[in-house]
Amino acid sequence: MNEPYEVYRDHPGGKPDECEKNAKHYVDICVPIDVKPEAHVGKVEMECCGEPVIMCDDGKPDNVCRLILEQKICIKIPVRYTFKADVGKTIAECCAPCNK
Repeated sequence: MNEPYEVYRDHPGGKPDECEKNAKHYVDICVPIDVKPEAHVGKVEMECCGEPVIMCDDGKPDNVCRLILEQKICIKIPVRYTFKADVGKTIAECCAPCNK
């Protein structure tokens, strides 16, 4: 003779008129965090780097010799960054997004 679970093995729960299920629902938990950056610029320093280069300007008017002097400069910009973070109230949303 077959065991009872073999007779009803195609039906969840063991009998044709039964069904057991577990329902699940997900909840989104959100914590807003506002980050505010600040930049603090120190004293800017500049100096010449390398030697200047002289070039001829081909778009000059007639009877004029126009030269262009090009000089690279190095710019030192000290920057200090700070950040402030404010943590908001925790939100739990069952049926809608947290960012509504």
